[in-house]
Amino acid sequence: MQPKKVLVYRNELLPPTETFILSQANALRRFQPLFAGLRRLRNGLDLTPHPVFSLTSSEAWGEKATRRAFLRTGRAGKLIGALSEQSPQIIHAHFAVDACAVLPIAKKLRVPLVVTLHGYDVSCNEEALKRWPTTRAYLRRKEELWGFTVLFICVSESVRRRALALGFPEQKLWVHHIGIDLRGPGKQMDQHRDLKIVLFAGRLVEKKGCIHLIRAMDRVLKAVPGARLIIAGDGPLRKTLEDEAASRCGDVVFLGQQPNAAVRQWMQRSRVLVAPSVQARDGDCEGLPTVLCEAQAEGLPVIAFATEGVPEALPPDRRESLPKAGDITALADEIIRLMKDDRMWQQVSDAGRRHVEAHFDLAAQTKLLEDKYEEVTAWVHA
Repeated sequence: MQPKKVLVYRNELLPPTETFILSQANALRRFQPLFAGLRRLRNGLDLTPHPVFSLTSSEAWGEKATRRAFLRTGRAGKLIGALSEQSPQIIHAHFAVDACAVLPIAKKLRVPLVVTLHGYDVSCNEEALKRWPTTRAYLRRKEELWGFTVLFICVSESVRRRALALGFPEQKLWVHHIGIDLRGPGKQMDQHRDLKIVLFAGRLVEKKGCIHLIRAMDRVLKAVPGARLIIAGDGPLRKTLEDEAASRCGDVVFLGQQPNAAVRQWMQRSRVLVAPSVQARDGDCEGLPTVLCEAQAEGLPVIAFATEGVPEALPPDRRESLPKAGDITALADEIIRLMKDDRMWQQVSDAGRRHVEAHFDLAAQTKLLEDKYEEVTAWVHA
Protein backbone atom coordinates (compact mmCIF):
# COMPACT_ATOMS: atom_id res chain seq x y z
CA MET A 1 0.00 0.00 0.00
CA GLN A 2 1.38 3.39 -1.03
CA PRO A 3 1.91 5.86 1.84
CA LYS A 4 -0.33 8.89 1.91
CA LYS A 5 1.48 12.02 0.81
CA VAL A 6 1.23 15.66 1.82
CA LEU A 7 2.71 18.35 -0.40
CA VAL A 8 4.24 21.02 1.85
CA TYR A 9 4.32 24.29 -0.05
CA ARG A 10 6.38 27.42 0.59
CA ASN A 11 7.34 29.95 -2.09
CA GLU A 12 10.95 29.90 -0.92
CA LEU A 13 12.42 26.54 0.09
CA LEU A 14 13.21 26.94 2.92
CA PRO A 15 14.43 30.02 4.87
CA PRO A 16 16.95 29.14 7.62
CA THR A 17 14.70 30.71 10.27
CA GLU A 18 11.77 28.45 9.39
CA THR A 19 12.89 25.28 11.13
CA PHE A 20 9.37 25.00 12.56
CA ILE A 21 8.05 24.05 9.10
CA LEU A 22 10.72 21.41 8.53
CA SER A 23 10.38 20.04 12.07
CA GLN A 24 6.66 19.59 11.61
CA ALA A 25 7.20 17.78 8.30
CA ASN A 26 9.87 15.54 9.83
CA ALA A 27 7.53 14.61 12.68
CA LEU A 28 4.82 13.27 10.36
CA ARG A 29 4.20 9.55 10.77
CA ARG A 30 1.09 8.73 8.71
CA PHE A 31 1.82 11.06 5.80
CA GLN A 32 4.97 11.27 3.69
CA PRO A 33 6.00 14.91 3.10
CA LEU A 34 7.28 16.31 -0.17
CA PHE A 35 8.16 19.95 -0.71
CA ALA A 36 7.35 22.36 -3.52
CA GLY A 37 7.88 26.08 -4.09
CA LEU A 38 8.87 28.78 -6.51
CA ARG A 39 12.60 28.38 -5.86
CA ARG A 40 15.23 26.65 -3.72
CA LEU A 41 17.31 28.89 -1.50
CA ARG A 42 21.05 28.35 -1.79
CA ASN A 43 21.49 28.90 1.95
CA GLY A 44 18.16 27.30 2.85
CA LEU A 45 17.42 24.45 5.21
CA ASP A 46 18.54 20.98 4.21
CA LEU A 47 15.42 19.19 2.98
CA THR A 48 17.14 15.83 2.55
CA PRO A 49 15.76 13.15 2.21
CA HIS A 50 12.40 14.60 1.14
CA PRO A 51 11.46 14.95 -2.54
CA VAL A 52 11.67 18.63 -3.56
CA PHE A 53 10.11 20.31 -6.59
CA SER A 54 10.61 23.92 -7.59
CA LEU A 55 9.36 26.08 -10.42
CA THR A 56 12.81 27.57 -11.03
CA SER A 57 16.37 26.73 -10.09
CA SER A 58 18.33 29.99 -10.21
CA GLU A 59 18.21 33.76 -9.86
CA ALA A 60 18.78 34.36 -13.57
CA TRP A 61 16.61 37.03 -15.16
CA GLY A 62 14.66 34.47 -17.17
CA GLU A 63 13.91 32.44 -14.04
CA LYS A 64 12.60 35.52 -12.25
CA ALA A 65 10.38 36.24 -15.24
CA THR A 66 9.06 32.68 -15.07
CA ARG A 67 8.11 33.13 -11.41
CA ARG A 68 6.36 36.42 -12.10
CA ALA A 69 4.44 34.90 -15.02
CA PHE A 70 3.33 31.99 -12.85
CA LEU A 71 2.09 34.35 -10.13
CA ARG A 72 0.02 36.21 -12.72
CA THR A 73 -1.36 33.25 -14.65
CA GLY A 74 -1.05 30.17 -12.46
CA ARG A 75 0.33 28.23 -15.43
CA ALA A 76 3.26 25.90 -14.78
CA GLY A 77 2.79 22.77 -16.87
CA LYS A 78 6.10 21.08 -16.07
CA LEU A 79 5.82 21.60 -12.30
CA ILE A 80 2.17 20.56 -12.23
CA GLY A 81 3.01 17.44 -14.21
CA ALA A 82 5.78 16.48 -11.80
CA LEU A 83 3.52 17.00 -8.80
CA SER A 84 0.68 15.08 -10.42
CA GLU A 85 2.96 12.06 -10.73
CA GLN A 86 3.48 12.17 -6.95
CA SER A 87 -0.30 11.93 -6.31
CA PRO A 88 -0.41 13.91 -3.04
CA GLN A 89 -3.60 13.45 -1.02
CA ILE A 90 -3.39 16.94 0.47
CA ILE A 91 -1.50 20.23 0.00
CA HIS A 92 -0.39 22.11 3.10
CA ALA A 93 0.74 25.66 2.36
CA HIS A 94 2.48 27.79 4.96
CA PHE A 95 1.35 31.45 4.97
CA ALA A 96 -1.72 32.71 3.13
CA VAL A 97 0.50 34.54 0.63
CA ASP A 98 2.14 31.29 -0.43
CA ALA A 99 -1.22 29.54 -0.50
CA CYS A 100 -2.46 31.98 -3.14
CA ALA A 101 0.57 31.07 -5.28
CA VAL A 102 -0.12 27.33 -5.07
CA LEU A 103 -3.90 27.74 -5.36
CA PRO A 104 -4.01 27.22 -9.17
CA ILE A 105 -1.94 24.05 -8.75
CA ALA A 106 -4.26 22.70 -6.04
CA LYS A 107 -7.24 23.36 -8.32
CA LYS A 108 -5.58 21.74 -11.30
CA LEU A 109 -4.65 18.64 -9.28
CA ARG A 110 -8.04 18.64 -7.52
CA VAL A 111 -6.30 18.19 -4.17
CA PRO A 112 -7.65 19.68 -0.91
CA LEU A 113 -5.71 22.68 0.37
CA VAL A 114 -4.84 23.35 4.01
CA VAL A 115 -3.18 26.64 4.94
CA THR A 116 -1.29 27.63 8.09
CA LEU A 117 -1.60 31.32 9.00
CA HIS A 118 1.53 32.41 10.87
CA GLY A 119 1.13 36.13 11.50
CA TYR A 120 2.26 38.62 8.89
CA ASP A 121 -0.20 37.16 6.40
CA VAL A 122 -3.10 38.41 8.54
CA SER A 123 -1.51 41.48 10.11
CA CYS A 124 0.32 43.47 7.40
CA ASN A 125 -1.67 46.37 5.97
CA GLU A 126 -2.76 46.37 2.34
CA GLU A 127 -0.26 49.04 1.35
CA ALA A 128 2.59 46.80 2.49
CA LEU A 129 1.09 43.84 0.63
CA LYS A 130 1.21 45.72 -2.68
CA ARG A 131 5.04 45.77 -2.71
CA TRP A 132 5.89 42.32 -4.06
CA PRO A 133 4.61 40.00 -6.82
CA THR A 134 3.78 37.25 -4.31
CA THR A 135 1.78 39.54 -2.03
CA ARG A 136 0.02 41.18 -4.96
CA ALA A 137 -1.09 37.71 -6.07
CA TYR A 138 -2.45 37.22 -2.57
CA LEU A 139 -4.49 40.41 -2.77
CA ARG A 140 -5.94 39.31 -6.13
CA ARG A 141 -6.82 35.78 -5.07
CA LYS A 142 -7.58 35.96 -1.34
CA GLU A 143 -11.37 35.60 -1.68
CA GLU A 144 -10.86 32.71 -4.08
CA LEU A 145 -8.54 31.20 -1.46
CA TRP A 146 -11.19 31.56 1.25
CA GLY A 147 -13.63 29.61 -0.88
CA PHE A 148 -11.33 26.78 -2.02
CA THR A 149 -9.28 26.11 1.12
CA VAL A 150 -10.80 23.44 3.37
CA LEU A 151 -8.97 24.46 6.57
CA PHE A 152 -7.01 27.46 7.84
CA ILE A 153 -4.71 26.54 10.72
CA CYS A 154 -4.07 29.50 13.05
CA VAL A 155 -0.89 29.28 15.13
CA SER A 156 -2.53 31.27 17.94
CA GLU A 157 -5.88 32.60 19.07
CA SER A 158 -4.57 36.06 18.16
CA VAL A 159 -4.05 34.96 14.55
CA ARG A 160 -7.56 33.50 14.48
CA ARG A 161 -9.04 36.83 15.63
CA ARG A 162 -7.12 38.75 13.00
CA ALA A 163 -8.11 36.31 10.25
CA LEU A 164 -11.75 36.56 11.27
CA ALA A 165 -11.61 40.36 11.16
CA LEU A 166 -10.22 40.20 7.62
CA GLY A 167 -13.06 38.05 6.36
CA PHE A 168 -11.62 34.53 6.54
CA PRO A 169 -14.53 32.06 6.95
CA GLU A 170 -15.00 31.38 10.66
CA GLN A 171 -16.02 27.74 10.18
CA LYS A 172 -12.68 26.99 8.48
CA LEU A 173 -10.43 28.47 11.21
CA TRP A 174 -8.70 26.07 13.61
CA VAL A 175 -6.23 27.14 16.31
CA HIS A 176 -3.33 24.70 16.49
CA HIS A 177 0.24 25.04 17.80
CA ILE A 178 2.99 23.63 15.60
CA GLY A 179 5.01 22.40 18.58
CA ILE A 180 8.71 21.90 19.18
CA ASP A 181 10.94 18.91 19.81
CA LEU A 182 11.13 18.32 23.57
CA ARG A 183 13.76 15.60 23.44
CA GLY A 184 16.57 18.12 24.11
CA PRO A 185 18.52 18.60 27.34
CA GLY A 186 16.09 21.02 29.01
CA LYS A 187 16.97 22.13 32.49
CA GLN A 188 19.68 19.50 33.00
CA MET A 189 22.05 22.05 31.42
CA ASP A 190 21.42 24.70 34.11
CA GLN A 191 24.80 24.12 35.77
CA HIS A 192 26.53 25.35 32.61
CA ARG A 193 24.74 28.69 32.42
CA ASP A 194 26.56 32.02 32.36
CA LEU A 195 24.63 34.18 34.83
CA LYS A 196 25.52 37.36 32.92
CA ILE A 197 24.28 36.48 29.42
CA VAL A 198 21.14 38.09 28.02
CA LEU A 199 20.16 36.39 24.75
CA PHE A 200 18.20 37.68 21.76
CA ALA A 201 17.45 35.22 18.94
CA GLY A 202 15.55 36.29 15.86
CA ARG A 203 15.57 38.18 12.59
CA LEU A 204 16.79 41.76 12.80
CA VAL A 205 13.59 43.35 11.54
CA GLU A 206 11.33 45.95 13.08
CA LYS A 207 8.71 43.67 14.58
CA LYS A 208 11.29 41.69 16.58
CA GLY A 209 12.02 44.83 18.61
CA CYS A 210 15.73 44.21 19.21
CA ILE A 211 16.41 47.96 19.43
CA HIS A 212 14.29 48.13 22.61
CA LEU A 213 16.46 45.47 24.23
CA ILE A 214 19.66 47.29 23.29
CA ARG A 215 18.28 50.47 24.85
CA ALA A 216 17.19 48.55 27.97
CA MET A 217 20.74 47.26 28.48
CA ASP A 218 21.83 50.70 29.75
CA ARG A 219 19.70 50.17 32.85
CA VAL A 220 20.55 46.46 33.11
CA LEU A 221 24.30 47.14 33.13
CA LYS A 222 23.98 49.59 36.01
CA ALA A 223 22.25 46.94 38.12
CA VAL A 224 24.18 43.90 36.84
CA PRO A 225 27.76 44.94 36.03
CA GLY A 226 29.33 42.65 33.44
CA ALA A 227 26.05 41.66 31.82
CA ARG A 228 26.47 40.74 28.15
CA LEU A 229 23.97 40.87 25.33
CA ILE A 230 24.29 38.13 22.72
CA ILE A 231 22.32 38.69 19.48
CA ALA A 232 21.81 35.63 17.29
CA GLY A 233 20.26 36.57 13.98
CA ASP A 234 20.63 38.74 10.94
CA GLY A 235 18.51 41.05 8.84
CA PRO A 236 18.16 44.48 7.24
CA LEU A 237 18.41 46.36 10.56
CA ARG A 238 21.74 44.87 11.61
CA LYS A 239 23.86 47.98 10.85
CA THR A 240 21.37 50.25 12.62
CA LEU A 241 21.38 47.99 15.66
CA GLU A 242 25.17 47.73 15.70
CA ASP A 243 25.41 51.52 15.68
CA GLU A 244 22.85 51.79 18.47
CA ALA A 245 24.72 49.21 20.55
CA ALA A 246 28.06 50.95 20.02
CA SER A 247 26.64 54.25 21.26
CA ARG A 248 24.83 52.83 24.30
CA CYS A 249 26.40 49.69 25.75
CA GLY A 250 29.77 48.19 25.09
CA ASP A 251 29.48 44.44 25.46
CA VAL A 252 27.09 43.38 22.69
CA VAL A 253 28.00 40.46 20.45
CA PHE A 254 26.32 40.12 17.04
CA LEU A 255 26.65 36.48 16.00
CA GLY A 256 24.80 36.80 12.70
CA GLN A 257 22.54 34.06 11.35
CA GLN A 258 23.00 30.85 13.34
CA PRO A 259 21.72 27.31 12.72
CA ASN A 260 18.97 26.20 15.06
CA ALA A 261 21.27 23.79 16.90
CA ALA A 262 23.68 26.62 17.73
CA VAL A 263 20.83 28.83 18.96
CA ARG A 264 19.63 26.03 21.22
CA GLN A 265 23.16 25.77 22.64
CA TRP A 266 23.10 29.48 23.44
CA MET A 267 19.75 28.95 25.13
CA GLN A 268 21.38 26.34 27.35
CA ARG A 269 24.17 28.78 28.27
CA SER A 270 22.20 31.99 28.86
CA ARG A 271 20.47 33.42 31.92
CA VAL A 272 17.45 34.90 30.13
CA LEU A 273 16.06 35.20 26.62
CA VAL A 274 14.44 38.50 25.71
CA ALA A 275 12.00 38.78 22.81
CA PRO A 276 10.70 42.38 22.82
CA SER A 277 8.44 42.00 19.77
CA VAL A 278 6.26 44.94 18.72
CA GLN A 279 3.84 45.75 15.93
CA ALA A 280 5.77 47.12 12.95
CA ARG A 281 4.68 50.25 11.11
CA ASP A 282 3.29 48.16 8.26
CA GLY A 283 1.10 46.24 10.71
CA ASP A 284 3.28 43.13 10.84
CA CYS A 285 3.24 41.44 14.22
CA GLU A 286 3.92 38.05 15.77
CA GLY A 287 1.61 35.09 15.40
CA LEU A 288 3.25 33.07 18.17
CA PRO A 289 7.06 33.27 18.39
CA THR A 290 8.52 29.76 18.27
CA VAL A 291 11.71 31.03 19.92
CA LEU A 292 9.84 31.54 23.20
CA CYS A 293 8.78 27.90 23.22
CA GLU A 294 12.27 26.67 22.30
CA ALA A 295 13.83 28.70 25.11
CA GLN A 296 11.37 27.46 27.72
CA ALA A 297 11.97 23.90 26.56
CA GLU A 298 15.63 24.45 27.49
CA GLY A 299 14.61 25.70 30.92
CA LEU A 300 15.49 29.26 29.94
CA PRO A 301 13.18 31.97 31.33
CA VAL A 302 11.87 34.35 28.70
CA ILE A 303 10.93 38.02 28.87
CA ALA A 304 8.74 39.69 26.26
CA PHE A 305 6.49 42.64 25.66
CA ALA A 306 2.75 41.98 25.99
CA THR A 307 2.34 42.23 22.21
CA GLU A 308 -0.61 40.44 20.65
CA GLY A 309 0.25 36.81 19.93
CA VAL A 310 3.15 36.68 22.39
CA PRO A 311 1.46 35.93 25.75
CA GLU A 312 -0.04 32.68 24.43
CA ALA A 313 3.45 31.16 24.39
CA LEU A 314 3.86 31.73 28.15
CA PRO A 315 2.28 30.21 31.27
CA PRO A 316 -0.89 32.08 32.30
CA ASP A 317 0.61 33.44 35.52
CA ARG A 318 3.45 35.08 33.56
CA ARG A 319 1.20 36.95 31.16
CA GLU A 320 -0.05 39.54 33.64
CA SER A 321 3.46 40.75 34.49
CA LEU A 322 4.66 41.29 30.91
CA PRO A 323 5.75 44.87 30.22
CA LYS A 324 3.71 46.87 27.75
CA ALA A 325 5.11 47.12 24.23
CA GLY A 326 7.83 49.76 24.08
CA ASP A 327 8.21 50.17 27.87
CA ILE A 328 11.99 49.95 28.02
CA THR A 329 12.22 50.67 31.75
CA ALA A 330 9.83 47.86 32.63
CA LEU A 331 11.66 45.54 30.22
CA ALA A 332 14.99 46.30 31.89
CA ASP A 333 13.55 45.84 35.38
CA GLU A 334 12.18 42.41 34.44
CA ILE A 335 15.59 41.38 33.08
CA ILE A 336 17.27 42.59 36.26
CA ARG A 337 14.86 40.65 38.49
CA LEU A 338 15.49 37.38 36.70
CA MET A 339 19.25 37.93 36.62
CA LYS A 340 19.53 38.68 40.33
CA ASP A 341 16.82 36.54 41.95
CA ASP A 342 17.80 32.88 41.77
CA ARG A 343 14.60 31.64 43.39
CA MET A 344 12.38 33.53 40.95
CA TRP A 345 14.55 32.39 38.06
CA GLN A 346 14.05 28.73 39.03
CA GLN A 347 10.29 29.14 39.42
CA VAL A 348 9.98 30.77 36.01
CA SER A 349 12.25 28.15 34.47
CA ASP A 350 10.23 25.24 35.84
CA ALA A 351 6.86 26.79 34.96
CA GLY A 352 7.99 27.53 31.40
CA ARG A 353 9.17 23.99 30.78
CA ARG A 354 5.91 22.54 32.15
CA HIS A 355 3.84 24.88 29.95
CA VAL A 356 5.70 23.87 26.80
CA GLU A 357 5.45 20.17 27.65
CA ALA A 358 1.68 20.52 28.09
CA HIS A 359 0.89 22.66 25.03
CA PHE A 360 3.75 22.59 22.51
CA ASP A 361 5.06 19.03 22.30
CA LEU A 362 5.89 18.43 18.64
CA ALA A 363 4.95 14.75 18.62
CA ALA A 364 1.55 15.35 20.23
CA GLN A 365 0.76 18.41 18.10
CA THR A 366 1.75 16.65 14.88
CA LYS A 367 -0.50 13.72 15.76
CA LEU A 368 -3.41 16.17 16.05
CA LEU A 369 -2.42 17.67 12.70
CA GLU A 370 -2.42 14.27 11.01
CA ASP A 371 -5.84 13.58 12.52
CA LYS A 372 -7.00 16.75 10.72
CA TYR A 373 -5.36 15.61 7.49
CA GLU A 374 -7.36 12.38 7.78
CA GLU A 375 -10.57 14.34 8.38
CA VAL A 376 -9.91 16.61 5.42
CA THR A 377 -9.27 13.76 2.99
CA ALA A 378 -12.35 11.96 4.30
CA TRP A 379 -14.51 15.09 3.68
CA VAL A 380 -13.27 15.37 0.11
CA HIS A 381 -13.94 11.73 -0.73
CA ALA A 382 -17.26 11.50 1.11
